[in-house]
Amino acid sequence: MVKRSVPVLSVLALGGVLLVTGCQSNSHSCVNGKCHVTVSGAGQTVEVNDVDVTVSQINAQGMTVSAGGSAPTTIGNGESSQVGPVMIKVTSIDGQKVKFDLN
Repeated sequence: MVKRSVPVLSVLALGGVLLVTGCQSNSHSCVNGKCHVTVSGAGQTVEVNDVDVTVSQINAQGMTVSAGGSAPTTIGNGESSQVGPVMIKVTSIDGQKVKFDLN
């Protein structure tokens, strides 16, 4: 019994880790200095063109983001703002998934 419960607990622990990391993801692609970024789940930092971009909050109205060590800035859906060294435009928000352009 003891030998059998240890692997089950290990599998459950691993499953829990996979579940937590599966809630947060990000991707980006850049062409000629303009980048399209997708972030699922707040509290993430993405390195884009050697600039650390941190999305600290996502809601239906917009996202709160900082870049290159700047102060956090809230940008509404469809709006753009200078954030530290980069210009960011929020292009869509779907629940905790935000897409934005960065250049």
